[in-house]
Amino acid sequence: MFAGYIREIDSVGRIVVPMQYRKELGIVSKGSTVEMFCDGKQIVMKKATPNCIFCSSEDELVLFEGKYICKTCFEKIKNAE
Repeated sequence: MFAGYIREIDSVGRIVVPMQYRKELGIVSKGSTVEMFCDGKQIVMKKATPNCIFCSSEDELVLFEGKYICKTCFEKIKNAE
């Protein structure tokens, strides 16, 4: 049974994610982002997907001053009194 890859952490805390995993997740280019979080005694890493800063939707996003806002929230802000 394949248990996964073992990687050494370098002097500044970095690890190399195996190319096979990066290809599977589509994070092969420089500037791709990943999300990491602790789950019990594990570190979980997944491909980061942009979402709305207000409602967390991943649909129909608009980039505004470096932040993502979905079109629904954008319209609510635009029409706010």
